[in-house]
Amino acid sequence: MVSLCRFAILFPLRSLEIGVVLIDTMRMIMRMTRTHNPLDLLRQSPRTWLPQFIVALALLVVLLAEARAALLFLTQDGRAVSFPYPLDYGEGPLLDQAVRLSRFENIYHANFVLPPFVITNYPPLLVVAQTPFVWLFGPAFWYGRAISMLSVIAAAVFVALTLHAITRERLAAVVGALLLPAIPYVLFWAPLCRVDSLALGLSWAGLWVITRWTGRPRALVTAALLLAAAAFTRQSYALAAPFAALVWLWSQHSWRSALVFAGLLATIAAVVCIVLVLLTHNGFFFNTVTANVNAFAWGEVRKYMSEMIHFMPVLLAGSLLFGLTAWRWQVTSWWLVTPYLFGAVLSALTIGKIGSNVNYLFELSAAFSLALGALVATQRRWWLRVLLLLLVAWQTNLLLRLSRQDYAPRLSDKIELRVIIDEVAQTVHEAQGPVLADEYMGLLPLDHRPLYIAPFEMTQLARAGIWNQQPLLDAINHKEFGAILIFHLPDYPLEKDRWTAEALTAVDANYDLFRIVANTWIYHRRP
Repeated sequence: MVSLCRFAILFPLRSLEIGVVLIDTMRMIMRMTRTHNPLDLLRQSPRTWLPQFIVALALLVVLLAEARAALLFLTQDGRAVSFPYPLDYGEGPLLDQAVRLSRFENIYHANFVLPPFVITNYPPLLVVAQTPFVWLFGPAFWYGRAISMLSVIAAAVFVALTLHAITRERLAAVVGALLLPAIPYVLFWAPLCRVDSLALGLSWAGLWVITRWTGRPRALVTAALLLAAAAFTRQSYALAAPFAALVWLWSQHSWRSALVFAGLLATIAAVVCIVLVLLTHNGFFFNTVTANVNAFAWGEVRKYMSEMIHFMPVLLAGSLLFGLTAWRWQVTSWWLVTPYLFGAVLSALTIGKIGSNVNYLFELSAAFSLALGALVATQRRWWLRVLLLLLVAWQTNLLLRLSRQDYAPRLSDKIELRVIIDEVAQTVHEAQGPVLADEYMGLLPLDHRPLYIAPFEMTQLARAGIWNQQPLLDAINHKEFGAILIFHLPDYPLEKDRWTAEALTAVDANYDLFRIVANTWIYHRRP
C-alpha cells in the first residue's frame, strides 16, 4: 500500500517534469532556429537546424538526469522534515541553543566549572532564526530542517541567477544550478537542522547581488550585509564568497569599489563581533574560536578525495580545466569562478578536522556547480557543447548512484527506525534526574530537558587540556543521572571519540547496561 501511494504521488510529478522539459526544449530549438511553427523546421536545410536540434536533445538528456536527482533531493528532504526525532548528532545542541535563547539565556558560556557543559561552535544566526518557532510551536526539529531545505533551494536559484549574470547564458545557468542538489554531500546534509545550508544560501544571495549590480553603492552594502550574515551563520563562510566578490569587483569595476566593499564587510563583522563578545562576557570568542581547534587527520582528506576521483571526475576535471585555461580565452566569468573555487578548496581541506563531516564540502559543491555551468557557457561550437552536456549527464547519473548507494540511506535508514526510537524517547521521558546522551541527545530538548553535556566537543577540550572533566566524573560516580545513552557503531569505536576513557570507565563502574535500542546502549543506575 505504501509503495502504491508513493507511485501515485511521484508518477504525476515525474510526468509533469518530463513534459515541462520537452516543451522547454522545443521552444529552445525554435528560438535557436528563429522559427515560430514547429513544421517550419522541416522546410529548412538540415545544416540550419540539425546542430541546434542535437544540442537540444543533449540538453534534454541532462535535464532528465538532473530532474531525477532533484526528485530524490525533494523526497529526502520531505521525509526528514516530517521526522520528529534527531537525525544527526549536531541537531540536538542547535535545538537546545534555540530553546535557551528563547528564554533569553546566554548560549556562549566561557566558564565550564558547572553544567551545562555545552559548546556553541557556531555564530548565532540559525539559532536566532529558530527562536520565534520555539515560541510558537515549542521544541521541534521540523522548522530548522525546513529552513535548511529552503536555503539549499535558494542557493541553487542564486547560483543560476549568478551564472546568468556573468555569462548571459540561460542554458548554462540551469545546468549548473541543478547540479548542486544532485551532489551527494548536499543531498545528505541539506535535510538536517544544521547551520551550513543557511550560510550557503546567504552567501550566494550576496554573490548574486554583487554580480547583478556590480559596483552600485546599494549593491555593495546589501552584498556586505548578506555575506556578513553568512559568516555569522558559520564562520568559515568568511573566506570563499567574500574573496570571490572582492576579486570580481576589482576586475570588473574598480579597485575603489573593491576596497569599499572590503571596508563595509570588515566594519559590519567587527561591530557584530564586539557586541557579541561584550554581551557574552567573551564567551562568543571562546566557543567559536578557541573551542573549535580540533586535531587534524589527513586520512579524512584522502578518503573524500578518492571518492571524488571515482564518482565526480567531470566535476573535478571540468573545474580544473576552467580554472587553468578560461583566463586565456578572456572569459569574464573566470574572475568570479576561479577565486570562489580556490577559497572553497581551502575550506574543504579542513574536513580533516576530527569530528568533521560532509558539510565541510558544501562550498566546494557549489563551486563545482558554478564552474561546470560557466564551462558550458564558454563552448560555442555545437559539437563541443553536445559532448560537454553528455558528460554532465553521465556525471549526474554517477552522483545519483553514489547518493542512492551510500548517502541517502544514512538518513532513510534512521527514518525507518521511528518506532524503535520511540522506545529511546520513552526512556528519556521516564528517567528520574538528568540524562547523558550523545547521538540522540536531541531527545532531551524535545522532552523539555536541558543538555547536561555535548560529549564530543567537551572530550576534545579535555584532551587538549582546556577543560577539567572532574565535575562530570564526580556526577557519574555519585550516580546523579537517571539514564545514560551511549551510541555504538558495529564497525567503529565511535564512543571513544565522543567520551573520554575516564568517563566510559566511570559509567561501567556505576551503571548497568539495561538494554540496547537502535545501536544505543542504555544504562541505568546500579543499586
